Amino acid sequence: MTKVHRGSVFGIRELTDEQRARARKELEWLETDLIRRRKRLAYWTMRKTQAETMPEFPEHLREGTFHFYGRAQDLVKSGEKLRAYLVAELQDQPEHQAAYHYQH
Repeated sequence: MTKVHRGSVFGIRELTDEQRARARKELEWLETDLIRRRKRLAYWTMRKTQAETMPEFPEHLREGTFHFYGRAQDLVKSGEKLRAYLVAELQDQPEHQAAYHYQH
């Protein structure tokens, strides 16, 4: 029989029960933090729109707005990458894999 690969492309190791609980707790924290990060990104998106459309917007505030908008985007992207990795790590554990691992 040959092994059929059905898992993730990430190098995911099998976790102990304690490590799974820790990963679930970290994922739970990350979910709430992503909500906060997305709210911050929405705020800086609004401020960026104001900086682009309002002619009386001071130049030093305009530059700061673009800087913080970029930072907020980076924070959301990094949080979503980490979330995707944690979800893949938890889903690729043996109890979550498909029943048929071998080609018949």
